[in-house]
Amino acid sequence: MIILECGTKFKYYIQTFTEENYLFILYFIFSLTVTYCKDYLQILTYILPINTKVHKKIFRSTFKKVYFKAQAPNLCCAQNNRVRFYSTIPNKTTFKDFKDITANEINKLLKNQKVYITEAELDKLKAIPGVRFNLPLNDQTYPAFEGLVGKPNTRGIKAGIYIFTHITSGAKYVGSSNSLSRRLDQYFNFKHFNQKNSGLLIPLINKEGFEAFTLEVFVIPDNLGLELNNSNNLNFHFSYLFLEQYYLLHEQFNLNTQRIVNFRVDQGKSVYLYSLDWKVLYYCAYSLNEIKGALGIHYATCTHCIKTGDSYLDFFRISTNFIKKVTKTELNLHELLELIDIKKKEALKTRSSVKFSKAIIIRKEDQEKILEFPSITMAVQYLKSIDIQADRNQLAKHLDTGNPYKGYIFSKA
Repeated sequence: MIILECGTKFKYYIQTFTEENYLFILYFIFSLTVTYCKDYLQILTYILPINTKVHKKIFRSTFKKVYFKAQAPNLCCAQNNRVRFYSTIPNKTTFKDFKDITANEINKLLKNQKVYITEAELDKLKAIPGVRFNLPLNDQTYPAFEGLVGKPNTRGIKAGIYIFTHITSGAKYVGSSNSLSRRLDQYFNFKHFNQKNSGLLIPLINKEGFEAFTLEVFVIPDNLGLELNNSNNLNFHFSYLFLEQYYLLHEQFNLNTQRIVNFRVDQGKSVYLYSLDWKVLYYCAYSLNEIKGALGIHYATCTHCIKTGDSYLDFFRISTNFIKKVTKTELNLHELLELIDIKKKEALKTRSSVKFSKAIIIRKEDQEKILEFPSITMAVQYLKSIDIQADRNQLAKHLDTGNPYKGYIFSKA
């Protein structure tokens, strides 16, 4: 009787199941099967839409216990029911010997991203020397580190790759950035450490500290000179991504959870800096943000020049169009920044001479007597002669406003 009663209740319970209940049970069984077969299969996880609040709670709890317990590379992370897939490369595509990692192997993996590198270009990248630092940095090593990568949030950023090596196990992690100073500053100031699903490196640093690692930094030289490739619109400033991909294919880099570099070739438009006559290409950037970070040209200025066709500093042209028959500059990044600085000073001097050459009349607030000067500059010099320090820009802002500045009223002559 007890068995019959239990059977009746079970049958009634099954009949009340909705389609969503069945989907959830199927998913739960499937996730268990995949998790425990990870030694034989490339792990894939499919997250079905779950609408019921109770089911969401059960799902999240189960997923954390069963799935994230593995903490293995080449897995995917779930946030807000969205899936971010890491590398789908089988283990057989990593190499024991760096000699086997050729440009051809790299190009095969990156074919769908429409980027390409030649063997000669790869050889140039491989020849870049690295500088190794013991961690954490101290008063003796930090100046050398800063001299190598530069200061965070400054113009003239340096691109390259960095390698963390776990001293005890020899496990490695390679990363890259178009601004090494900013990226490594994020590590040293723990800005990466509050991220969920942060892979394998961050938890290990959290557990053992920076003293358990060494850091090797490879800075891409400004004058590396890789040819601009029409097929991928890359120039030498972004070749660090190829160098990162080269190291990712070696089996030692087992702290990386991704094995394929994302070049983001479809995100945004490339921006080109040309000479005034469109015959010389000075710089190629992936985006407006990149050209702002590297050259200090504000995105609003770039947008204005692109839309209107106006020149930049009366010396450059900015465009999103690539011109095939163009001569690439021989200037490295540092020399280009110096050229931009010179042209900025020249443009500022020209604009200032026009702005401050206006004839003006000044008078004291409580007096009717007026003094006339042929320019704002001359008026400032007069005020200085009577021990009143005035700024030309501030004085220009007060022209014809009736508002006093330094005890005087200013107006155009």
